[in-house]
Amino acid sequence: MQMHQFMTPPTEAEERDQLLELMRQGLSPGPHYRRSALRWLSRRIEFDGCVWGVGRRLEDGTVSIDDASVEGRSRSLLDEFVDVAGLDPVSRRFAQEPRRLQNVSVERDYAASALRPVGEYLRRHRIGQLLLCGVTHPRHGGLSWLTLYREDPARPFNSRDADFAEFALPFVLLAQAAPWSGVTPLAERLSRRELEVAMAYASGSDYKTIAQHMSLAPATVRSHLQRIYRKLAVRSKIALRQRLFGET
Repeated sequence: MQMHQFMTPPTEAEERDQLLELMRQGLSPGPHYRRSALRWLSRRIEFDGCVWGVGRRLEDGTVSIDDASVEGRSRSLLDEFVDVAGLDPVSRRFAQEPRRLQNVSVERDYAASALRPVGEYLRRHRIGQLLLCGVTHPRHGGLSWLTLYREDPARPFNSRDADFAEFALPFVLLAQAAPWSGVTPLAERLSRRELEVAMAYASGSDYKTIAQHMSLAPATVRSHLQRIYRKLAVRSKIALRQRLFGET
């Protein structure tokens, strides 16, 4: 698949409709959903490659890749990762805190001599910058993640890119992971905007982040969540995640 070029950011109404369309496509997760999610991301972040992966934490603090799709790069990117995984601090941080966004510059963050093999591996695969964020799977505890790449070492992802990625990447990962047979009846009890807010909040975003990316006032987000809690008879974010994603 050819990677999408950066597009004009959508209007508030377009953003809302795209979020809802992603959630609807999550009913039948697969390549079509992933293509749509990447197109949505490319309207706000410019990137020229990505890895969408699933895997597990290992006892040594690294991540085992069980399955992954690669766009804009050779699959040897995955095959060769095993050779540097034990040296890579980014992978280890991800294993400990999947939801924590990592905004990495290869030249800056792999400058130490001990990390040189990792930096060389990334440069060999035309990676100068990367954004990584993921989630712990709600039901079986595995990991899912998205890593976005830029080749140019002189064009880092900026704070706006990072802020949006911190909101968006967990959202699209959990939208695919959700047990939609349970979410669909719940959706009938919530307004369209309430469902968007519920999904974003359960994905880990806070009031301020949701307000920023949905063009709402923080007080409006708070009001939406109060109504959501009342309609779904929950009293905490943990309970909300259980209702939406089937966590136990």
